[in-house]
Amino acid sequence: MRIKEKILCWKNKIVVEYYHKIMVLPGAPHKIAHGVALGTALDFFPIPFISIPVAYLLARCLKVNGVAAALAAAFFKWAVPFFYILNYLVGNAVTGCSVAVETGTGGSLPTLKQLSYPFFVGAAINAAAAWLLIYFPVRRILEMRRTTKHP
Repeated sequence: MRIKEKILCWKNKIVVEYYHKIMVLPGAPHKIAHGVALGTALDFFPIPFISIPVAYLLARCLKVNGVAAALAAAFFKWAVPFFYILNYLVGNAVTGCSVAVETGTGGSLPTLKQLSYPFFVGAAINAAAAWLLIYFPVRRILEMRRTTKHP
């Protein structure tokens, strides 16, 4: 039980540190919230090693907070395997495509092509949903925090 408590404490510490980093970023709340939502949404797409710089650069191009986007892309790296599974499940439900993958066959190019269509459809839907689910609460929290600190 002691190890579980240490792991939970460590995870809570990381979440609290991330929260504080976002809350003290300079800029308008809508730009910071947009950056956080963008960085999170990009983690649904298969750009694993470069998603953090891509999030930053894309945010800068969109004139939103690039640091918030990069922080969000980095923070949600632990969830990427779950995002990918969710992408396929949602894409499969929407497109009706289902591919039976045989174990031990090594994966062929036609199988990968068949898997990619539902995956990318799911990624687009999940990224849009994640953006909506993240943007509005983060913006509201930032606005509330700033009005209570600076009346």
